[in-house]
Amino acid sequence: MFRILLVGAVIITINVIIQALGNVLLARKTNHHFSMENRSISNVSIAKILTLSFLFITLLHFSQTFVWAICFYMHPSTSVDFHTFSEALYFSLVTFTTLGYGDITMSSPWRLLAGIEAINGIMLIGWSTAMMYSLIQKINKTLEVKGSNT
Repeated sequence: MFRILLVGAVIITINVIIQALGNVLLARKTNHHFSMENRSISNVSIAKILTLSFLFITLLHFSQTFVWAICFYMHPSTSVDFHTFSEALYFSLVTFTTLGYGDITMSSPWRLLAGIEAINGIMLIGWSTAMMYSLIQKINKTLEVKGSNT
């Protein structure tokens, strides 16, 4: 069981690093829109920022599920449950998002990793939600400053 927890901890660490680096990149790319005081920002620009941020975060989560899928497909104890990489990726996406359809399951003792992935997914999705909320707060603050200056 220790080996299972260790593998889970390593994958969680990789995914937290992906999330952290992605969030730093997202913050750097979006902060310049709000750094200059009294800067006019159009509705189209706001929609573009929000849309691209959402797509970027979705890409981050897809890459994180991809890391889990690689583990499931490559590990000798779990690879018997997945005939193709597509099955491992589908299982990972369903598990990461905590949907848990149950149409594909793991039979080995390593199925504990599925629960660990679900915990990892819900935490990282929550982190992304907080990032989007922060971005929306910055947009609202910019609009309030712009509105008070007109």
